[in-house]
Amino acid sequence: MLILDRYLFRSFLRSFFFCLVVFIFLFIIIDIFGSLQEILRNHPDFLKIVELYLYAIPVIINQTSPVAALLATLITLGQMNQANEVIAMRSSGMSIWHIVRPMVLFGIALSLVIFVMNETVTPYAQKMSKFIKRYYVDKAYESAQDVPLENVAIYGYGNRLFFLNKFYPKSNTIDGLTILEHDPQQNVRSKIYAEKAVWRNNRWVLYQCFIYHLGEGQKIRGEPLYFTDKVYRIEETPEDFMRQNIPVENMNVKDLAGYISRLPEAGAQNTVRRLRVDLFQKTSFPFTSLIIILLGIPSAIIVRRRAVAFSSIGLCMAISFFFYVTFAVTTALGKAGALPPFLAAWGSHFIFGGAAFYLIARIP
Repeated sequence: MLILDRYLFRSFLRSFFFCLVVFIFLFIIIDIFGSLQEILRNHPDFLKIVELYLYAIPVIINQTSPVAALLATLITLGQMNQANEVIAMRSSGMSIWHIVRPMVLFGIALSLVIFVMNETVTPYAQKMSKFIKRYYVDKAYESAQDVPLENVAIYGYGNRLFFLNKFYPKSNTIDGLTILEHDPQQNVRSKIYAEKAVWRNNRWVLYQCFIYHLGEGQKIRGEPLYFTDKVYRIEETPEDFMRQNIPVENMNVKDLAGYISRLPEAGAQNTVRRLRVDLFQKTSFPFTSLIIILLGIPSAIIVRRRAVAFSSIGLCMAISFFFYVTFAVTTALGKAGALPPFLAAWGSHFIFGGAAFYLIARIP
């Protein structure tokens, strides 16, 4: 790496980490004040509060790193422009791409790091953060041992739809299990209800089980079958129920793709379309940092001699606002069916990335 590249990289990195630390600090302070009433009422252990916000840091980094990268770009290039360093480098024959190369490479590296972090660290951190807040800060339950998941509904293998009134993960027990089995046309062909289901010896045992077979017009055909206890073949394990109950925003690409593959195309078209938009967003959003940096490069060049910091903050707010509004609009259009899922997730990146390359190429 050239001496000039190292100088630019250090200046940019210093501004980026300063902005990121400020954002993390502000987020934690605001959240603490928002939860102050629960903290004073329930008196959670101090170490649990510290653990809560340590787990929140990956989520904060994911959300704020694009804005921190943009602000660092504007401040770094704005200060260089103010000191006429950009003019000096251009006069020596350096192209604009040569000057901003360290920032662009950092944007690529940052995007890849955020993508990997979202696939590995962030889902677990989100899960633990919610767990600590629910059971130790808000104290929604007296004990965090075997607290049930309530009103769980998931699609399963074999074109089945499961409804679980209460699922106890520690004991692998279900209270109130309903299974709807569909044919390829998504007509319900049988309904199974059990007052209780227990995972035992790697299989599900249903207690007080009723099985109804349905014919044309969804009418019950024949007498229902009743069993006091019955081993019923269900492909899903307790871990599958836990995994599929995770909110979409907490899934990684592998989990979400696996969940989509279970959904029947014929009867869940709207759901599949929305989830595919979410799936492509999980690959596109990490690269927001790179697009934002590219947008900041031509904007920073226009920051002149005075009020570099204030001008940078104003430009940062404007650029971020337009990008995120466009991102939200294309996402909404994709989930409504007006845009293909891939274009809905990547459309704003293509638009603003193309605009950034065009503006950078026109820098004199």
